[in-house]
Amino acid sequence: MDISNIYVHDGRLLRVIEDPEHDTLTMAVELPPSPDSDELVPRLLVFGDVRGYQIFDEPFQGIPAILDMRVVGEQGRWSRVRIDTNAGHRELFCTGVKVLEHYVV
Repeated sequence: MDISNIYVHDGRLLRVIEDPEHDTLTMAVELPPSPDSDELVPRLLVFGDVRGYQIFDEPFQGIPAILDMRVVGEQGRWSRVRIDTNAGHRELFCTGVKVLEHYVV
């Protein structure tokens, strides 16, 4: 799974929604539209066929800033994705991720 085209640096992680019925995990985020932009726009990161979502954060106040998102391993058809934030990191196994342009909170 290639997620190198999803630019997340200096984005903001607003909320995480688990949908066990459909095995998806949706992150409501604000992301820069391009690496050269200082603006943040609302997006959804929708991870498909999710297994084993874990949070490894330190005590933190405020909204975590997203520093990086990358594939750090594979196990069968699942990729292990790590999302680094200024509060720690999160990991999950999934088979794909898509970015949706708009969201309603």
